[in-house]
Amino acid sequence: MQGFTLIELIIFIMVVGILAIGLMQTFTNTLFGSSRPSQTLVATGLARERMELILGQRRKAMGLTTFTNANFDPCTSAPAATHSACTPIPSGYTVTSSYAATWSGSSNYRDITVTVSGKGDATLKALVTDLQQ
Repeated sequence: MQGFTLIELIIFIMVVGILAIGLMQTFTNTLFGSSRPSQTLVATGLARERMELILGQRRKAMGLTTFTNANFDPCTSAPAATHSACTPIPSGYTVTSSYAATWSGSSNYRDITVTVSGKGDATLKALVTDLQQ
């Protein structure tokens, strides 16, 4: 005899259905587990605003000697809620900044990193030098 019996066909449909359910659950978990583009856009905007504020502080300090780890980010040296230039951070996001006084062994550069984590993630880096405009 050639062909499939009805029982073989039903078993095949059940096996394919079970595999499809598992595959759909994996896709759903991946889709909802990743950040949405709007959340990444908010994170990028927060990082950009903080970096612009930090680079503005460097211009205000007029040189690398007065631009130090203690004062490079006004949102961490003073409470962000009391500093007028600091953007309020939405719930679910964390903004951190770091400052390295040297870059590749040279003290003529400062390496600044702003990282936003939470609902969306973003990282910005800037390398500044003591050239005056």
